[in-house]
Amino acid sequence: MNLLKTLPFTSSQSQAPIQLISTSWSERSRVLEKGVNLYCWKREVNHDISEYLEQCLKHELPNISFFAQEEDLASKLQENRTGWDHHHGVSGDPFWEDVYHLTKDFLGLSPNRSGTVFLKVIDNNACTKFHTDGDSLRMFVTYYGKGTEWLPEKAVNRKGLGKRNQLIVKDPTQIQRLESFDVGILKGQVPGSNAKGIVHRSPEIKSAGEKRIILRVDI
Repeated sequence: MNLLKTLPFTSSQSQAPIQLISTSWSERSRVLEKGVNLYCWKREVNHDISEYLEQCLKHELPNISFFAQEEDLASKLQENRTGWDHHHGVSGDPFWEDVYHLTKDFLGLSPNRSGTVFLKVIDNNACTKFHTDGDSLRMFVTYYGKGTEWLPEKAVNRKGLGKRNQLIVKDPTQIQRLESFDVGILKGQVPGSNAKGIVHRSPEIKSAGEKRIILRVDI
């Protein structure tokens, strides 16, 4: 496993979760370890996919949402693809194949090999308050626009969760970001579990008139 960095345990925070930042996708199951609440695969931008999505954004794109088992994922993606393809001459195959393979691999982390898939265009400031998710695991990929922001444990005041960002973030200079095409697997704060979910938020984009295209899969 080629780790760019691992935020380590410290003597004063023996129970603090860590985040794994890697150039490899093959060790993604490490997010299941008790002490890990984020696995991020850093990868290069795929310019064929970017060109396809630029063309897609010239049209109104419907939000896509469906529950899938591993075995019917390909057919359900194909059914929903028609709403995004507008015969604009740019092949969308690289994008839909990427969505399929990432989602299939991620569903493999679930005992039931199933989950809920979301593909959507975002043009507002939804979820800009730092928070933890209620799902056990969530995969997030921003294909277009600014990526999800997250906090290392040393920068979080968990007692401030649910309040203003100023009460949650100890040090704004420590805010991290999943860049475009990075694949993040985020562990949530599940009731009854002692695991500390990763604290994160959506970036602010509305004032600048920006858009994001995101893939989200919940298990």
